Amino acid sequence: MNAVHFVGTHLAEIWPDLSRLGADDIARYATRFRGGPQNWIVQTYLQLREPLRRAGLAASISEHFHPDAINIAHRDSLNRLWFPYARYYIVGVRADRSPIKVSDWELLQNKAQIPDERQRYIPFWPQPGLLPREDTRGHQISRIGYFGRPGASSAWLDDPNFRAQLADLGVRFEARDDCWFDYRDVDLVLAHRRESQTMLAQKPASKLINAWLAGVPALLGPEPGYAALRESELDFLEIDGPEEALAAVRRLQQIPALYEAMVKNGRSRAISYTVDASRERWLEFLLREVVPAAKRAQMTEMGTTRRWIKKTVHLGAQKLSSRVFRQRHARELKNLGALTKCEAKSG
Repeated sequence: MNAVHFVGTHLAEIWPDLSRLGADDIARYATRFRGGPQNWIVQTYLQLREPLRRAGLAASISEHFHPDAINIAHRDSLNRLWFPYARYYIVGVRADRSPIKVSDWELLQNKAQIPDERQRYIPFWPQPGLLPREDTRGHQISRIGYFGRPGASSAWLDDPNFRAQLADLGVRFEARDDCWFDYRDVDLVLAHRRESQTMLAQKPASKLINAWLAGVPALLGPEPGYAALRESELDFLEIDGPEEALAAVRRLQQIPALYEAMVKNGRSRAISYTVDASRERWLEFLLREVVPAAKRAQMTEMGTTRRWIKKTVHLGAQKLSSRVFRQRHARELKNLGALTKCEAKSG
């Protein structure tokens, strides 16, 4: 197989100009790259199209699978009941979803997940168009930024008492839902969310990686994705509530050397997660592992009765794991809701 095909969704609606775009346009259209399918499929296609061409592989994108290509698809495109998966060679991207069984490879965005022989870890692309913190701000801490959807954050981030205590420290809190890429006037990143452990186990460490790239120390909740990348306290300060967040802010204000050390450390760690590093990680995976495996499969197994049976069994296992995933997620969210009510009463 000498072609790589990306399987997108709603391309005509969301990306009518896609044929005219290239990798250099990603930063210019940063606000359009939101959500798993837009980044895992559309951005990856734009980032890899020319490098793949130089390596002798044609890259294409559409909303359909191609039988004579390596197909890269998001989990949302890989759950159809009556679909001939056995005809296609597929690299599936799990993202924030339940496991994929019907693909030949499964990509995980969280290093905490232990891969089996058909799984590989590839981190999420860094935030398109990221604008790093201005060096002229020095080690001042006057603005904390939350980068993400407001509905996903913990309730205490909106608590007037928490905001007032930050104000007493001379710090303003801002939730940025529209400009996820602009860190120029942000001195700390704060991220904490109420989410089920089942879902947190799937989440990428993007808020940490983007903070490193932006040159901004991060205060982060206890999530597996962050913990899996942590090598020292300089990577991020873990917080699990307003008191710990406030204590971390005070500590960084009182110890400027710690703030500066975290910025320096973040810049060092960020080298492994730049766009160039991510592109190379993708190319190494595709050229050294996927292409040879796809060619072997094309010669020996593609379209055989054995493969059809295997894919049918895998689809059944995927449907079952998806049901278990949803039930566990719902149960944990329900328990979290009850816990939140109890905390409110005790407070």
